[in-house]
Amino acid sequence: MMDAGTQPNCAICNAPAYPECPCESERLQIAVKQAEQRAMDEKLAQTRDWVIEHARQHILNQFKQLTSTRTAAHAAYLNSLPNYSIYMQYSGHPPIHPMYVDNLQRQIAEAHAELKRGIDADWRASVLRYPEVLDYFYGLVELRLPSDRSPRVVEPPFAAAGYRDSGFMDHSRLGKEKKKKRRDSVSMPRDMHAVVGRVMRGPPPAVPTPPIGGGFSRPPAMYQ
Repeated sequence: MMDAGTQPNCAICNAPAYPECPCESERLQIAVKQAEQRAMDEKLAQTRDWVIEHARQHILNQFKQLTSTRTAAHAAYLNSLPNYSIYMQYSGHPPIHPMYVDNLQRQIAEAHAELKRGIDADWRASVLRYPEVLDYFYGLVELRLPSDRSPRVVEPPFAAAGYRDSGFMDHSRLGKEKKKKRRDSVSMPRDMHAVVGRVMRGPPPAVPTPPIGGGFSRPPAMYQ
């Protein structure tokens, strides 16, 4: 076990090991978030698209089923009204007393209004089920972690290489390379400085326009 004198100083601010410095913990949290973004953002986007597609289709299917039942009941009610068949046969101008025509038209208008209110209620009830439906389809997604005994976990590539990679570069060699770069920069020709200056003074690259997202899918035109 190493004593306090052999404990390394903070890798960020070089503070003594005791009392413990929060710099490394804070930087670790930042590094974890960045690693998660690199590893998971694309997979999360694919998962989100898959869930939304299936949830949206389920909501539309439910709405179509509800409105189909409601529309059939509406048509059956209209056909049960007195004089409705002859009214439709003569395109709204049947050879019957105007009093019966007025009464029939009032009943038809009330039935259409009730149908519209029912369709709106069906659509609202369907859309309000999105949280439940989204939870269901997200629950179907499986996340599998590798076994702790897996060779890829026990001996990752950087461990098998003895940690001799770019992340553990010899600092003495790094200092020599920096000095060499400084010497190279000093010996840069004057015309090269002019070229670099012209490039640096050029206009900045154009900022891409962000995409504009949409909302929930609307029902087909016949249901609106």
